[in-house]
Amino acid sequence: MSNNLTLVKFGMLCIFTTLLISSHERYLSICKQGIYRDEKVSVKSVNDGKVTLDDIYISVKTSRKFHKSRLDPIVKTWFNLAKKQTYFFTDGDDDKLNETTEGHAINTQCGHTKTRPHLSCKMGTEYDTYLASGKKWWCRFDDDNYVNPPRMVHLVNGYNWRQDICIGKLSVPLFATNYHGHIEKYKFAHGGAGCCISRPLALKMKPWCGREKLVVTTREAHMNDDCALGFIITNRLKIDLILTDLLHSTKEKLKNLNPDTLHEQVSLGQAPGNTVNLNKVKSSKIFNHDVDPTRFMSLHCFLFPTADLCKT
Repeated sequence: MSNNLTLVKFGMLCIFTTLLISSHERYLSICKQGIYRDEKVSVKSVNDGKVTLDDIYISVKTSRKFHKSRLDPIVKTWFNLAKKQTYFFTDGDDDKLNETTEGHAINTQCGHTKTRPHLSCKMGTEYDTYLASGKKWWCRFDDDNYVNPPRMVHLVNGYNWRQDICIGKLSVPLFATNYHGHIEKYKFAHGGAGCCISRPLALKMKPWCGREKLVVTTREAHMNDDCALGFIITNRLKIDLILTDLLHSTKEKLKNLNPDTLHEQVSLGQAPGNTVNLNKVKSSKIFNHDVDPTRFMSLHCFLFPTADLCKT
C-alpha cells in the first residue's frame, strides 16, 4: 500500500513538472512575438555618452488595413534609415511585411477596431516593449508620419535623457476630464505628430501605463490613448511637456510649410488632400501623385537624394 502511494505521488509530481515546463515555454513564445503582459524592466547598463540612433526605440502604431496604403511608403523611405530601431505595432499577421521589415512587424493581438480598449492595448504594448528594450528614449509615431531619424537624434540630444522628459506638440492648449469623481486638467502631446519620452519618465508611468493598465486608465479617465499618456505625465506625475515645432501632424495645413525648412523637421504627417507641397522643389526626384499619393517618396528624395529609391 505504501509503495503504491509513493508511486502515485511520484506520478503526480512528474505531471506537474511537465505542465510547468510547458507553460513556461508558451510564455517565452508569446514574449518572442512581442506581446508583453507581465514584462520585467530591463536592468542592462546603458552608455552614458551622447545619444545615438541605437539609444532610441521607435514604435509605429498601425492597423492591418493600412499596411499597403500607409506602411508601404514608410518601408520604402525613412524605415531604411532606422531598420534596427523601428517596430510596427499592428492588429493582424502579414508575412510579407514581416519579411520586408526583418521581423519588426508585431501583431499585438489587441483587436482591429478604433475603440479605446483596442487602441490603448496597442499603445500599452508599445510601452511594454520599449521598457524591455532598455533604451534611453522611446519615440512613438503613427502610421501616417514621415520621420527623419537623423533629425530625431538631434532633437533628443538637446535634452538630458536621465531627466523626466516628454517632447511633443500640443493640438489644443488644455484638456479636462472627470477622473474618479474629480475634474482633472491635463495637456497631451498629439499622437498624430509623434513624441519622445525619456526612460526615467517612462518608468514613473508604470502605475497607469502598460498593455492592461493603459486600457484601465483610458476607461476611468474617459480619454483616448495619446491623451492618456499626457494625462499620466502632466496630471498624475505633474511633469510639464517640452514643446517643439519640429513635429507635424495633419492637424496643420502641411502644404503651407516652407520647403526650405523641411530638412529641419523631425516628423511630417500626410492625409488625402493634406500633404507637404514639393511642386516648387528643383533638382530633386519628384514622383507622380498616382505613384506617390502620400508624397513620402518625393520628400525622401528631397531630403536624401542619394537613396536607392531616388536613383530609379
